[in-house]
Amino acid sequence: MRELVFKNLTSKVSKKREVLLEETIHENGHVSKILKRSVYFVYGVRTITSPLEFQEWVQKQKENSDNTGRRYHILKIHSTRHKSDTVLCKAKGSFYVVCGMDVYNIVYVHSLRMEIANEKVG
Repeated sequence: MRELVFKNLTSKVSKKREVLLEETIHENGHVSKILKRSVYFVYGVRTITSPLEFQEWVQKQKENSDNTGRRYHILKIHSTRHKSDTVLCKAKGSFYVVCGMDVYNIVYVHSLRMEIANEKVG
């Protein structure tokens, strides 16, 4: 048996969008749960007035980019008590969207959680 839950939440007040997909599979005495979540925030907006200003802004962003930080996390959990294995993966970062004369800085967090456990009887 397979169950799917999909949520698409948007908040104009907090400038946030969240997309959630949860999948549960019951098969051969095991339960597999997969949770995929993506959260996007509008971190800042800048209005560009000329193509020259846009080129200067792009050059400044290239110079100030920080690629030295750790932007992903992976964690594996094994539980003998619950007889389950779980893997957690998280990635975070940012990108820019140009719409007309506005440049939006979008920050995102993607997470993936996979769990396999024995199905409880009784």
